[in-house]
Amino acid sequence: MNPAAVLGFAQAAGKLASGDAACERAIRRGQAKLIVVAEDAGDALARRFLRLAEEYAVPCLRWGDKASLGAWIGERPRAVVVVCDSRFARMLQSAVAESES
Repeated sequence: MNPAAVLGFAQAAGKLASGDAACERAIRRGQAKLIVVAEDAGDALARRFLRLAEEYAVPCLRWGDKASLGAWIGERPRAVVVVCDSRFARMLQSAVAESES
């Protein structure tokens, strides 16, 4: 499956948090199942979310770019999105793995 489609479906289902504050809140509340940080995200932001991923034991991907992540979920460019549903998280991880191979 196309990773963009998975993100779009997750957004439509209300199972996605996007933007720094909303993503951090979802992680701290234990709702996050997968963190996606754009490859062109700033170093400080990437380090912060990688640390949060480790601290809260949430898988984290460095994938896509800010413009694409935003476009795929119908928003402005986003440096980070959090998937809050385990099924969508698994689907996205498989789709990304397939697209990279």
